[in-house]
Amino acid sequence: MKIKSSLALAAASLSLLGAARAAILTENFTNNPLQNGWQVFGDPNLFQWDSTNQNLKVTWDSSQSNSYFYHPLGTILGTNDDFSMSFDLLLTDYAIGVNPSAPATFELATGLLNYAEATSTNFLRGGYPTQPDLAEFDFFQWDDVQPYPDTNTVWPTFVDSENDFYYAGDSSYAVVELPTNLVMNVAMNYTAADQTCVLTITTNGAAVIAPVVVALPGLYGFGDYHLDTFAVESYSGLDSGGSLLAHGTIGHILLVVPPPPVTFLQAALCGGVGQVQFASLANWNYVLESSPDLITWSTNGPVVPGTGGNLILRDTNSIQRQQFYRVDALRED
Repeated sequence: MKIKSSLALAAASLSLLGAARAAILTENFTNNPLQNGWQVFGDPNLFQWDSTNQNLKVTWDSSQSNSYFYHPLGTILGTNDDFSMSFDLLLTDYAIGVNPSAPATFELATGLLNYAEATSTNFLRGGYPTQPDLAEFDFFQWDDVQPYPDTNTVWPTFVDSENDFYYAGDSSYAVVELPTNLVMNVAMNYTAADQTCVLTITTNGAAVIAPVVVALPGLYGFGDYHLDTFAVESYSGLDSGGSLLAHGTIGHILLVVPPPPVTFLQAALCGGVGQVQFASLANWNYVLESSPDLITWSTNGPVVPGTGGNLILRDTNSIQRQQFYRVDALRED
């Protein structure tokens, strides 16, 4: 009696659109974003979809726990990966020192983070050393708290996996009080070749600030980061000495990142051996896993480094009556 073996792929659903050179995430809020891959961590009342104006109403409230309106990237970014992100920001009001016991300034933020770390109980954006793996836009309103009063500043903030901040003196930020009731386009463009990021803020094509340039190689001791999520971030002010309450909207999000580590995945039987073929990335390692039921998974072969081209992983075990395959991608750095 002949036994017919069947192959199938165990594939995850991603909202990112894969391409040969980049993946693009766009969100114009024409439809409910929670039905388009977006999720909420923390307090859902801080983020409300406005179907009429097609944007996201946001409350940044440091009195609440860390809360994020977020979308996974489908990959992990390091300092050797290009990325760009932009969004429209309109602030209706903002105030720091709203908690009398925390009178100092506190950041209004949106950007890239590591989801597992940013959702851990000890992640405190205003505390040290518990805020690793960030690449985000921050705005700090001025305060008059002595002996170190702060000025209005915007930052392209970078924090590596060891909690080292990018800081190169006054050139690290721009001094500006952001206007209210005016739509601004915030953009951060990072090029891996020189590990440089440029932050721009414009309104109707006119610059709100001169571009702020961050050059990571010029900072001694700054290491790598690992970013896997884009988020509108309302951080807790616990242990920070500062507090914030702000309201506004986010719209027209555009994010360009490298493609996911596994694309164009196909399974086949070749000479009675199960195998998968896919487009790989050079800075990732891959291992084939199989399952008869999509519940119990086992490793089927060695870890294979990516080539930047097509890669074939073959099942080292005997073929079963029914077999599902998936590829586990592991970033090298």
